[in-house]
Amino acid sequence: MSELEYDIKKVVEFLGGGIDETIVASLIGIFVTSVNDEFPAFAEAVASDDRPAIHKIGHKLKGSSANLGFESFRKLCEDLEQHARNNLDFDYKTTFEQLGVEKKKIEDWYSSVKSSYGL
Repeated sequence: MSELEYDIKKVVEFLGGGIDETIVASLIGIFVTSVNDEFPAFAEAVASDDRPAIHKIGHKLKGSSANLGFESFRKLCEDLEQHARNNLDFDYKTTFEQLGVEKKKIEDWYSSVKSSYGL
């Protein structure tokens, strides 16, 4: 999926098809909740330059976003994860801010469609 062309049907297709759209919408809801749960610790890790924590949280969120095809979010998590894993100097704060923008886009999109699926 490209930048922000989120669509439940595209996520179903991305996952290989044959999956009920309501189940996919529920999975996206779980993803949104998980991201919201992880974000405060991620923000703290970035603020304190705790690279092992940045790596750990970035890796977790990268995987879950990749599983749903949220490519822009996945790429930012990968950038944070890889630089932290390799203990490289990097603009972690700016990249994390961009990740927050992507997070908000996903949340807003999900909020606009979830009621269509009874969620």
